[in-house]
Parts: sequence; C-alpha cells; structure tokens
Amino acid sequence: MKYSMIILSIVTFALLLSCGSPAQRPPADTSRLKQESTAKPKLIPKITNRIVMGWNAFGTTETYIKQSSVSKTLNVVSPRWFKLDYNYKHLVISEADARFVKWAHNSGKQVWPLFGNSFDTKMTDFIISNPIKSQKTINQLRDIMVKYEIDGVNVDFENMDVKNKAHFVNFIRLLKAALQPYGMQVTVDVTRENPDPNWSGCYDRRGLGKVADFIVMMGYNEDLGGGGHIGSVASLPWVEQGIQLLLKDVPANKVLLAIPFYTREWVTDLNSGKAYGTELGLVDVDKIIANYGLIKKWDPTTKQNYVEYIKGIERHQIWLEDENSVKLRMDIINKYKLKGAAAWWIGQETPEIWQVISSF
Repeated sequence: MKYSMIILSIVTFALLLSCGSPAQRPPADTSRLKQESTAKPKLIPKITNRIVMGWNAFGTTETYIKQSSVSKTLNVVSPRWFKLDYNYKHLVISEADARFVKWAHNSGKQVWPLFGNSFDTKMTDFIISNPIKSQKTINQLRDIMVKYEIDGVNVDFENMDVKNKAHFVNFIRLLKAALQPYGMQVTVDVTRENPDPNWSGCYDRRGLGKVADFIVMMGYNEDLGGGGHIGSVASLPWVEQGIQLLLKDVPANKVLLAIPFYTREWVTDLNSGKAYGTELGLVDVDKIIANYGLIKKWDPTTKQNYVEYIKGIERHQIWLEDENSVKLRMDIINKYKLKGAAAWWIGQETPEIWQVISSF
C-alpha cells in the first residue's frame, strides 16, 4: 500500500505538469514569473453592486489620476488607451500606463480602458470582417491587458457599416472568450436607437447583450451634434425612451446608462438664421452663467434647466446638464433597475454632480 501510494503520487504529479492552463500569462511575461512568485497576490477591487464608470479622455496619466480622484463612488475608470490600426503587426495601438493601473487598484477602482475604432468605417470592416485579422487583434489586445494587469475593456466601435452587424457580435464573442480565463470584463457601447444606419443600425443589441458582460447606452447626442437641429444634448424623455427600447433586447442587470458631462451652446445669427453648436463642459457653462448674470429657467419638455442671452446679433441657447438633470438620470437607473452609470467624460463636471451620484 505504501509503495502504491508513492507511485500514485508520482503519476499524479507528472499529469499535473503535463496539463496546460488557459489562464497562464502570454509568453512575453514568462521572464517575470520567478520574480513574482514570492510576491503577495494582488487584490483586484471587486464590484458587488452598482457600477459607476467614468471615461478619461484627452489628457495625460497625471490628468487622468486627478480626474478619477473626485469620488469614491467612481469604481471603474476607463482611460482612452486602445484603438484599431491598419498595421498588421500592431492592429492595436496602446497608450497603457502601469502607473495609472497601480493607482486605480490602490484606490479601490477597476480599470476598463476604452478600445475605439476612430469612427473609421472602412478600417473597422477591414479588421472585423476578416477572421484572421479579428483573432490577431484580439490576441494583441489580450496580451497587452494581461501585461498591464487590466481588469476589463470598454469597446467603443461607432460609425460601422450595417453589413458588419454580425461581424461585430462575433468579434465581441471571440474577445470575451479570450479574456474570460483572466476574469476580465467586456463592455460594449451602443448609441441610443435612432434612424441613422451607421450610427445606430450597425448594432445587433440583442446579440451583443448575449455575448458581452455589459452594454452601455450612450444617452446623449440627441441633437446629433449639428445639422441645424437646435436642442438638448439629451432630454430626459428621449433618454428614458431609449432605455425602454434597449431593455427589449438586453436584461436590465447588464445595462449601464451613460450620461453627459457636457452640453452645447447653440449660437444663431439673428440676421441669417444660421446656427452652430459648440461643445462645453459643465464648468464652462457655470462661468458663462456667472459672467452674463443669467437666470436658469426650467424647461418642462426636456426636463432640464435652460438659459439664453443675446450678444450683438447672436442668440445663445444652452440646455443645461447640472445636478438637477443628473438626479433625474439616476432616477431612471433606479426605476429600471439598471446595473449602473457611466459618464463621458470626467473632468468637465462640477462637484455637485458627484454629490448627486454618490447619494444613489
């Protein structure tokens, strides 16, 4: 019996050595394994309830850290780090920074960087319609994420061709399969449903909801950013209707509502009637209100505060994003029992905004 146990132990040990694990680090990191083997396990912040995600954009690591320090309620940060590229050797361009990941983890936040397609319809088709290029892209992204100990990814592919609708779902399915062994989350941004084929019709929301961990509805750009359509960036009825439509395809516990930390100032030439919109952060709007001594008025149609003023021959109009509109957006999240909120982009908001978000 004694010798049988010894032989059984040897056989078992040999079998263990011969079995590969799908969750091993890519070969590029094997040089670090011996060094890391004596280190204490890294504790990844866990999200047990509501997700509050904020995108970081147009800044440096130092800027992103400052932006992301605004509130403990912010438990997921999404720096704008990854994007597609035509270069076959480097189909993924990365700006990942280990300093930010370390800071975020030490601050109790997960890191889900944004992975964008630069709104490039042809490049997106070039990659996701080709199985080889798709898998190579996914492998490159996976290796980068494992190297930097990143917790998830936020896929923000926009302005895609309708013919790529099924290709995109398959791309996300393969991406999830590649990241799942590492416990990494996959979130996908979709527009609020609208008639435009490239900006809305390109998404199979039901299909994406089945393969991704979470779906983020971008609840803004109701005005489409121009075209002479003067109005709110995101009126509350329009946002709520968008959530209702999305919930026909995706379960509420997989949905995040993205809210705008920006608005637009619409300027109309009173002589010609021509108009244009300029994007403004919420802090910038507060300065305009103070400089011109403006009084906020409640707009019952959009359910937002509104200001306007005349300067020379120009009429200026702003539908405000402030603590009042943010509270109503958080009410929508509670009403439909959504998984959480996201904000585009942090650093433009006033302190009162986080007081509102933190109260939910």
